[in-house]
Amino acid sequence: MKHSYLITASAILSMLLVPSCSKDTPDVPEEHVYPYVSISSDNENVPGSGVVSTQYSDSPSGSDIGKLMDNDLSTAFVTPHKDFYVLWSGNKPFSLKSYTIVSPAGSEASVPESWILSGSNDNKAWVQIDKKTGQSFAGSNIRKEYRVYSSSTYKYYRFMFTSSASVSAISEIYFADGTATDIKDLMYLTDDDTHSTLTPMGRFCENRHKTTASDLAWLADPSNEPTIAFDDSSISWGEFDVDLYPHGSPVPADVNQHAIGDCCALAVFGSFAYVFPEFIKSIITDNGNRTYTVKMFDPQGERIEVTLSSKFPKDVDNNITGVTGKGDVACWSSILEKAVMKWNSIYHCNNMIDGIGIEHTAPLFLGNGDSFAIRPGAMDYEQMQRAVTVLLNKGYVLAGGFHDDKELIGNGPYRTIALHAFTFVFCSSSLAVYGMRNPWGFTDGGPNPDPDDGVIPIVDDGKTQPMIDIRVCHPGAAAEYKQRTLLPYTPPTF
Repeated sequence: MKHSYLITASAILSMLLVPSCSKDTPDVPEEHVYPYVSISSDNENVPGSGVVSTQYSDSPSGSDIGKLMDNDLSTAFVTPHKDFYVLWSGNKPFSLKSYTIVSPAGSEASVPESWILSGSNDNKAWVQIDKKTGQSFAGSNIRKEYRVYSSSTYKYYRFMFTSSASVSAISEIYFADGTATDIKDLMYLTDDDTHSTLTPMGRFCENRHKTTASDLAWLADPSNEPTIAFDDSSISWGEFDVDLYPHGSPVPADVNQHAIGDCCALAVFGSFAYVFPEFIKSIITDNGNRTYTVKMFDPQGERIEVTLSSKFPKDVDNNITGVTGKGDVACWSSILEKAVMKWNSIYHCNNMIDGIGIEHTAPLFLGNGDSFAIRPGAMDYEQMQRAVTVLLNKGYVLAGGFHDDKELIGNGPYRTIALHAFTFVFCSSSLAVYGMRNPWGFTDGGPNPDPDDGVIPIVDDGKTQPMIDIRVCHPGAAAEYKQRTLLPYTPPTF
């Protein structure tokens, strides 16, 4: 966050009029604390640029009003007053959806207990947006988010604070507008960041096998089949026809789980198809001889190529058991599933495809292992809906599941499935903005065949959202392929 102190023209003039040679001139204070600070457009606390100001200019040095919007929890705005205002004067109007107040770190001063928040477009006529009394911030850097339900847009937002203490302090104030384009204010609710300082592929690729010339030769030879084991010993390899793109372009409906328990990997593939289908086409080459080459990344983040035959896992009745489209014809998702198997035959990050993690699958194709988790119950419904909306629109890979099993979703007919991964998509339901697609192509409680291709609308029923966990993966090499506009998922007609 960048900010600069503003000095008025009258202040500059008064300094110029002071005779510099006079022995009677008093020492100039090292710092004058101004009651206003300019905030640049790259700040993380409020949409756009503007000025934040307060009523008094007697804050202690180092605790001026600028500390209120510096996105630094170790600093705080402090004022020796019980009643005071804080005013945001924006350079553009926005519609406020929520605001967050953070208590100071290790300070004896406290956040005021009461306030009135108002909005204005001329700094004269004010409309009350929210009023709070009896608020308590017991502890250091305690965050509290407050929802507001105003559809109006304002350039000015003003807090009128009232405190019982003689000294008041606030570490940060954040504003979130109704058209949020980031979730920076929600990141404190996430955890399990997989970023690594050793490799761009994330923590699970740290200190792994380094690619040799013989590895590259083995991966490039389609006659070398994957050597990793299956959970079901009856599965073997069999030759199948391949129709790379049955619908002309990759779609989530091309991902349908069969007997192998790799739902997390398949949820990732479904997200690839939904968010950046052209990326899939860019990494698969049809060699014209029933072999296919896939561009991937090794554990150090270096480009490699993996070439595959048209043999895929089969059961004892010669039915395809791996991922495929509807029926027994393999497609691009079958190719990517087999590529993960062959990759792990060399690097052994996962010695079985069953149970492979989302964060263990996406980086192999994206070259970026940065990811984080949103745990069950970490966010309320509106926060989760905003997070899913923003992250999908930014091109991130979203996959996750339900913590509890067989629970009715809304009024039904769908039920949750625990220990199973889903792809997050926008849906056209009038009841919900986003949904979760089951890689089976249908889901528990729904019809089979399913006209919605296994998409469950996630409704605000007070019970479903707290059961949901999400893994968010960086798009990496696929970022440039993101579809310009993500529309609600509409399954193809079969």
